[in-house]
Amino acid sequence: MKEFELIEKIFTPLTQSPQKTNHKTKLSNPNILTKFDPLNLQNDVAIIELDSKSNLVLSKDLMCEGVHFLKSDDGFKIASKLLLSNLSDIASSGATPLCYMLGFTKNNSLTKTFYTEFGRALSKIQNQYKIKLIGGDTSNSKSLHYSITIFGVALKDKLLLRQNAQNGDFIFVSNTVGDAFLGLNLKLKNSANLKTHEKKLLDKHFYPQPRIELSKQLVEQNLSKCATDISDGLIADLTNICNASKLNAQIFLSQIPISSSALKYLQTNSDLSKLDLLSGGDDYELIFSVDPKNIHKIQKLSKKLNLRLTCIGKFTNEKFDKKIYPKKFNVFLFNSAKNISPDNIINLNKKGYEHQ
Repeated sequence: MKEFELIEKIFTPLTQSPQKTNHKTKLSNPNILTKFDPLNLQNDVAIIELDSKSNLVLSKDLMCEGVHFLKSDDGFKIASKLLLSNLSDIASSGATPLCYMLGFTKNNSLTKTFYTEFGRALSKIQNQYKIKLIGGDTSNSKSLHYSITIFGVALKDKLLLRQNAQNGDFIFVSNTVGDAFLGLNLKLKNSANLKTHEKKLLDKHFYPQPRIELSKQLVEQNLSKCATDISDGLIADLTNICNASKLNAQIFLSQIPISSSALKYLQTNSDLSKLDLLSGGDDYELIFSVDPKNIHKIQKLSKKLNLRLTCIGKFTNEKFDKKIYPKKFNVFLFNSAKNISPDNIINLNKKGYEHQ
């Protein structure tokens, strides 16, 4: 079973609260199970009610050798991507990160230098985002796996959730799309003597930038109620919002923000195109919805944060031929907003990464 089918058919039913508990001791709060909200497993986070005003926000990610990193990657790079990508999950919910737990496997192939660099990376990121490690576990294994459970806090009415997009909302994305995918492409080629723009792409692959401050501003200024981060690819992660919000999305290729480094790389690598950048993952930029009335405020926020925020399309309940597009909710890609019609839909061979 593929990842999303597995979640929907096997694991989502497990999130339903039992009718009766088996606790032999009396709970101080018999309704405690109602305080846990898995959000139908439609988001990268779950929430636990702390009090009448705030929620604890939790997320968990797993990185596996050969899938998320190579054996040749050093400890600093692996730890950086591990913790930064988890922080991105917290950012995508609008929460403030607090602390995390770490689990990992180890074997004799790893040196003291590897662990020293691994710890140095975690320390650097902890200091930057004012968080700390609070526990974890480790075990021996032939293959390497790293996992983090991260905790954050958010006000109850200030969460960014995938199911909150509204018909007519504009779709925005932070910074640029596709750099990390091209960085991975470079890494797999094991290229030497990298040019400046290639080094920038490789850095985007190893060192994503969780948009904590952006999400904080979005919720504090009531500029958005819906967001996700780009981990599996722009199209795939936008599709997750569509499914959760029960809407379609119309986006425009001409409006997708692409960095100058990515454009330079595409010019000398004819086997890749701009379309490939839409299905490549690991950008960890935010996709978020914006009510049209808030466009000017978003423009001001972009200047305030010195961060590119680009409108790439809109959410809509408009549908096309069900025989051609049998899925209930879809992301429709057009060259521009001037040619919206079924005949002008750009078909993508791949929409993003999905674990088999």
